[in-house]
Amino acid sequence: MRKDDPPHEPGDGSRKEAEGLGRKRGIFRIVRFALASGMGFLIAEAILILGVLALYHTTKVPGINQSSLAILGMDALAFGVGVTAAFVINERVTVRGQGRGRASWLVRWGKYQLAALLGNVLIVGVQIALFATISLSPVFGSVVGAVVSYPVTYAVSMYFVWRVHPLRDEQP
Repeated sequence: MRKDDPPHEPGDGSRKEAEGLGRKRGIFRIVRFALASGMGFLIAEAILILGVLALYHTTKVPGINQSSLAILGMDALAFGVGVTAAFVINERVTVRGQGRGRASWLVRWGKYQLAALLGNVLIVGVQIALFATISLSPVFGSVVGAVVSYPVTYAVSMYFVWRVHPLRDEQP
């Protein structure tokens, strides 16, 4: 310490360092969640593509009137499997050892399914709107919907499933 340096307050620097580290960990958690969600999304997309190919022998769907129930059924199956895969990855990579509280794995899985349901409703809504208005294949519409729903799904999942602040490394 030099003579002209201001006096050092005890604990002041370490608190700022901890806040900076907490923000950095929060950013890394956002990235890990995105990667886990991306893996779950790819699994869901693969199921959706295989289902569309099995039903229509092409990725082009004839029209909303002839296919809406079939597409919704495939969406439900694809999203359920994809969300479960994303949950398992998030449990092991994104929030390992953080904020799980007393809830068992099964309770957290159920809460995650409900949190993801909100995101999935947004995805399917965007998917159907794009299909109905510009005839964009559901395979591609779900990609647009996933981008739209990601921030909502992340924040709700961190807060309600794992009890972790969405942007910082702390409990809410």
